[in-house]
Amino acid sequence: MSDSELLVAVLARFARLLPTARELPELLDELLRGAVEVLEPDGATVTLCLPQQPEYFGGIPEKLLELEACQWDCALGPAVVAHSCGNAMTVTDIAHYGDMWPEFADLAGQHGLSSVAAVPMRVEHTETGVLSLYSRQPRQWTERDLSVAALLAGMAAGHIVTVDVVRQHQRVAEQLRHALTTRIVVEQAKGVIAHAHHTTPDAAFELIRTHARRNRVTVHAVARGIVELGLRI
Repeated sequence: MSDSELLVAVLARFARLLPTARELPELLDELLRGAVEVLEPDGATVTLCLPQQPEYFGGIPEKLLELEACQWDCALGPAVVAHSCGNAMTVTDIAHYGDMWPEFADLAGQHGLSSVAAVPMRVEHTETGVLSLYSRQPRQWTERDLSVAALLAGMAAGHIVTVDVVRQHQRVAEQLRHALTTRIVVEQAKGVIAHAHHTTPDAAFELIRTHARRNRVTVHAVARGIVELGLRI
């Protein structure tokens, strides 16, 4: 299979995954496997940096995860640079960066790695993480290497952003449903109490609210008690 055919096969597999994937590990595993198949590095890692969430690491092989953890713990390394500046960071010989990134360079040496290319996972102005490719030998990362890596990383980033938006909409919809349900129950309770006390709905609501405050519970809880349990106040 030619390089072009292999890339098309990987992209097709990725595209089939996107509409159905719901778990980040599955998506990131597909990203890593695709990058390794097409670009043939000796290892690949991915770090997700999502707002209000802890970093998530993935790697092939898994032992390379400590390289990612090292970079983010020290806030030093090619992945950190790529994420902060929004551009790919390529290093032909990691050993030359020992003074700049001592912990990362030492750990890379322990793993027998000499070269790295870190590519941001980005959709327009939204960055979700970094895809990093490693080589045991000093490697001149080509424009094709970086373009393909950016394409795969961008597809993954697009899906991550889409899933996040869908989840936000689901949360809002659930909040609206809860608010509507609460309002309906409270209105029903007002009607019950107004009828029982021969008073107005507004006066009935004041009775419900006073009872809730006195017993340190919510108005909704009192309303449910009235409607569902026959509570009378």
